[in-house]
Amino acid sequence: MSRQIAILLTNTDRSDFAARHPDDGEKVAAALLALRPGWRCRVWRAIDHELPPGPHGLDGVVLTGSPASVLDDEDWIARTAAFVRQLHAHRVPTVGLCFGHQLIATALGGQVEQTARWGLGRGQVRLNTRLPWMDPPQDLLNLFAVHQDQVTRLPDGARLLGGSPFCPVGCYVVEDHMLAVQFHPELSRPFMRELLDHFSAEWPADALAQAREDIEQPVDADLFFRWIVNFIEQRAPGA
Repeated sequence: MSRQIAILLTNTDRSDFAARHPDDGEKVAAALLALRPGWRCRVWRAIDHELPPGPHGLDGVVLTGSPASVLDDEDWIARTAAFVRQLHAHRVPTVGLCFGHQLIATALGGQVEQTARWGLGRGQVRLNTRLPWMDPPQDLLNLFAVHQDQVTRLPDGARLLGGSPFCPVGCYVVEDHMLAVQFHPELSRPFMRELLDHFSAEWPADALAQAREDIEQPVDADLFFRWIVNFIEQRAPGA
C-alpha cells in the first residue's frame, strides 16, 4: 500500500564533505524505499524554510539529524518546531532521529541540554518495554552516534522506551504517533569512518579513538528501520 512520507531535512552541513554524499533526507528515503518500494517519499528542506503546507495528506514524517542544536535561536528551527506541534495535534505518525528526537521533545515542552561529553561512535538503547511495532523484538539496540545535546526531560504524554547510563533518554514515544531515537540508523559504516576522519579536529582525541573502535562493531540500523516502517503502518493511511 502506498503512503505519502515527508522527510524534513534539518542537516545544516554545507561543507565539501557533505556535498560528496547523499543528504540525510536521501539516506532516510533510500532506507524506507528498500523496505517499502511503493511508498512516496519527498524530502523537504526545513533548513531552507521548506515545509509541507500542512499535516493533511501525510501518512508519515521523519525528521533527520543535524549538526545544528535545537538550542540555537534560528527561525527555521522555530518554524519546524511549530510544524511538529501541528503533526502532534493531528496525530500524524512522526519519527525523529538525533536532532529530530531532540526537536520533538522541545517542541512539545520537554527539555534538551548540552552535555560535557560527546557521544561518538555507537550509542546503546536498552529497552524497558516491548510494543507491537517492535517486530522482530530485540532488547538492546546499537546504532551509530554523533551528538553532544541530549533530551533531559520528556514532554507531557511521552513514554521512555529505553536508554543507557550515558544517554538515559535514548528512545521514547509520544502517545502512539511519535517515535524518537537519539541515534542514527540512516548512517552507514563507511560514512561514519569518513565522518570521523574529516571532522577529527573538532572532537576530543580520546573520544575519537574510542569511536573509531566502536563503529567497527555491529549495529541494528536495518532492524530499526523495520521498526520505523511498522510504527508508521500501525495507523491507517490518512488517519
